[in-house]
Amino acid sequence: MNEKNALIYKWLVGNTFAFLLLFMVASQGWIGLVLKSDASYLTWAMAAVFIIFWCISSYQMVRINREITRFMSSSPVGVAAEYYETLRVKNRNQAGALLDQGLLASALRARMLLDIHNTQFVANTLILLGLIGTVVGFVIAVSGLGDTIGEGESVERIRGVLGQIINGMGVALFTTLVGSILGGLWLQVHYQMMMKAVLRLAIRIVEKAEVEIIPALATAAGPAVAAAPAALPAAAPPAAPRVTRAEKSPGIRIFEHQKR
Repeated sequence: MNEKNALIYKWLVGNTFAFLLLFMVASQGWIGLVLKSDASYLTWAMAAVFIIFWCISSYQMVRINREITRFMSSSPVGVAAEYYETLRVKNRNQAGALLDQGLLASALRARMLLDIHNTQFVANTLILLGLIGTVVGFVIAVSGLGDTIGEGESVERIRGVLGQIINGMGVALFTTLVGSILGGLWLQVHYQMMMKAVLRLAIRIVEKAEVEIIPALATAAGPAVAAAPAALPAAAPPAAPRVTRAEKSPGIRIFEHQKR
C-alpha cells in the first residue's frame, strides 16, 4: 500500500463496506419503514445532518492526506514547511540560545486537531438526538392514554390507543437505531481515522525537526559565533615617566650626593 495515500485507501474500504450494508438494508425496505414510522421527523433531521458532515469529514480526509504527501515529498508548502519555518524564525530571534520546540510542538498538535473535532461533536450529537427520540417516542406512546381509558373501554378506543403506542415505540426505537449507526459508528470511524492520521503526521513532523532541523540550525549558528571578533585585552596603565638626572632639582641632587 502506498503510504502517501494510505488514508484515502482506508476511507474507500470503510465507506464501500458501509454503503454495501446500506444498500442491502434499503433493498429489504427497512429504510422506508424507518422513515415512515417516525412521526417526529427526527430521523430525517439526523439523516440530513449526517450527510452534510459526512461530506465535510471526507473533504478533511483529503486535506490530511495532501499534507501527508507534502511532508513525505519535502514540499516547501504545507503544515510541515510552516512549522519548520517557525522554528527557524524562533532560532534567529533567540540569537544562538538553545532551541526548544516543546511549546511549538504542542501548538502544532492542537492546530491540526482543531478542525476534526467538529466531526466528533456531530457524532455525539447524533447519538444524543437518538436518545431524545426515545423520550419523544415514549411521550407519544403514553400521551392521551389516561383520558382514553377514563372515557370507557370500546373497540375503537382500544385500537386508537394501540396505534398510538405502536407509533410511539416506533419513534423511540428507530431514532435510537439511526442515531447509533450514523453517529456512534459511521462518523466515529471517520473521526478515528482522521485523528490517528493527524497524530501520526504531527509526531513525524516533530521527530524530523528534532533530528534534522534543530541540529542543522545549531551547526549553522556555531561558525557565526566563532567568527565573532574577540574582545580586545584591557590596555595596561601608562608607565610613569622616567626623570633624568638633568631634570632633577638642585636640592635633590645635593641630597643624593650627601647620601652617597
